[in-house]
Amino acid sequence: MKDPANFTATITLRFDPWGYAADDALEVLLPIPADDGYQRVLEVDAPSGRDITDAHGHRRLIRLERGQIATVTARVETQRLVPGAYLDLPPPGPADHGPAPMIVPNDALRALAAESVAGISDPGARITALAQAAADALRYRYPRDARGAATSLARGWGDCGEYAFLFAAVCQASGIPVRPVFGLITAPWMVTPHAWAEAWDGKGWLPVDPNLVREGGYLGPILDTGAAAQDHVGALDPYRLVLSRHTGLPWPGQQAESASTALEGVTLTLDGLGRVLFWHDAPRWQGLAVVPFLQMPWTVIRRPRPSRPTTWLRRLRIWRVSVRKPARRLPRSPWVLADIVVLHPIKGVAGVFGASATLPFLPAAAPILQAALWVWFGLLMLGLLRQIRLLRVRSALWLQVTAALAARRRSDRRAYRT
Repeated sequence: MKDPANFTATITLRFDPWGYAADDALEVLLPIPADDGYQRVLEVDAPSGRDITDAHGHRRLIRLERGQIATVTARVETQRLVPGAYLDLPPPGPADHGPAPMIVPNDALRALAAESVAGISDPGARITALAQAAADALRYRYPRDARGAATSLARGWGDCGEYAFLFAAVCQASGIPVRPVFGLITAPWMVTPHAWAEAWDGKGWLPVDPNLVREGGYLGPILDTGAAAQDHVGALDPYRLVLSRHTGLPWPGQQAESASTALEGVTLTLDGLGRVLFWHDAPRWQGLAVVPFLQMPWTVIRRPRPSRPTTWLRRLRIWRVSVRKPARRLPRSPWVLADIVVLHPIKGVAGVFGASATLPFLPAAAPILQAALWVWFGLLMLGLLRQIRLLRVRSALWLQVTAALAARRRSDRRAYRT
């Protein structure tokens, strides 16, 4: 497969908080993409405000009057990073060494880190071992109630962010500078928020995606990259948009208690921060008001709007992402094409009923249409098999088996070294 030299897309982030807020005005912190050696920002259009650039990335504090909507549009060129290439970023700073919200090592995390790197001295090999340990420790499941490395390790599951937090926590416990990265995947057939990490091997920053270390066989082909673990440690597909780095970003706006104790919104318990109501407060970390992470705009609502049918519809579009990319090409892999069929549910359902109801009755005068429907039906069935395989990979039983095998491999490696 021929690698694209680069990938250019126009991304628009839109933030409309007025389904939740009755304030006369709001301060909003916007993520602004910045150059980092992997991505190059060609154009940015965002509301004027106070710019902040530091180890966390580039962001802008703006003021929205009631009814105004915040929109950030950026045209960004990204490239594929291959093993041996480093990001063009400054060396580690204080934030890369110490604990942070969602990355607070406890005894279980320190024990996992010590076991994973026992007998390994090479920094790159230690990072790879810790990425594999984070991948083996969790099965994929979206957390709706709590986040953080310690929480996720205890219950054995989490989403891409939890893989990144767990990897960062075991790296930090091993003395390796590390930070989570928040952004988007903007592949031709897949647009979704995503989180991964960057680790310092003594020479430079390496991108590490422990979620794909575990599920590269499923997601790798969709992202035009490999399925093996080494394809996601020190390497990166060309479809990422980096929005911010680190957790616990300093909140630069005014801080005040909300006027109501019965607020509505997304409430999560975050390791190190306690219960946090998104878009209503800036929790405190080591005495300072912070934003847990900046993958989406952040605000502090002081006058919540009551829930009504008219506000419910507007709440559904509080945060929206759109991506304009080059013309989509058909995937070269039939597995990926099958996945796309199933990952578009409406088309998939139509394909099931359309194929099953129409195929037996097509007239002989329409052989091309009949063949096309058979191909569609075959791809749909192939994609469903892939989804069943994914469920098997993400199941608790399979997690236990893979974790036991990983522990056996580590034990064998230690025995071989001694």
